[in-house]
Amino acid sequence: MNALARTLIASALIAATAAASAGPRHYYGARHHHHHHHRSSGLGALVVGLAVAVPLIALARQADQAERAPDVVYVPPPAPLPPPAPVYAPSRAEPVIYPRNGQSNVQLEADTRECNRWATTQQAAMADASVFNRAVEACMDGRGYTLR
Repeated sequence: MNALARTLIASALIAATAAASAGPRHYYGARHHHHHHHRSSGLGALVVGLAVAVPLIALARQADQAERAPDVVYVPPPAPLPPPAPVYAPSRAEPVIYPRNGQSNVQLEADTRECNRWATTQQAAMADASVFNRAVEACMDGRGYTLR
């Protein structure tokens, strides 16, 4: 606590005690003897002194802490970034399939179903459309079709 704060607190206590103990005084002549039963003003002075001094002590402590506090500024961590948007390869148009060996439309449909089924068994084909399409194209090429 700095010297100015101590001086203010001590002055406030002294002033409050003096103000609380200074009350109306009744002086009567020498012949008149009058007894009044007053409570001691010491307790009132103490209460008033504390009522003034306690807030001053709190202010002085705050000032001390502010003087001693390091210049640390809390910076909250940045908000997490949203997950990146998935990147999709541009979809290719459905290939046009030409039979190289004179296969019928019924055979073309049967071979297409079989190649699609087989492509689903290839690693990463279900997660990546381009892998699936390449697998189907390779299968259809192996069965005698040209894809464009």
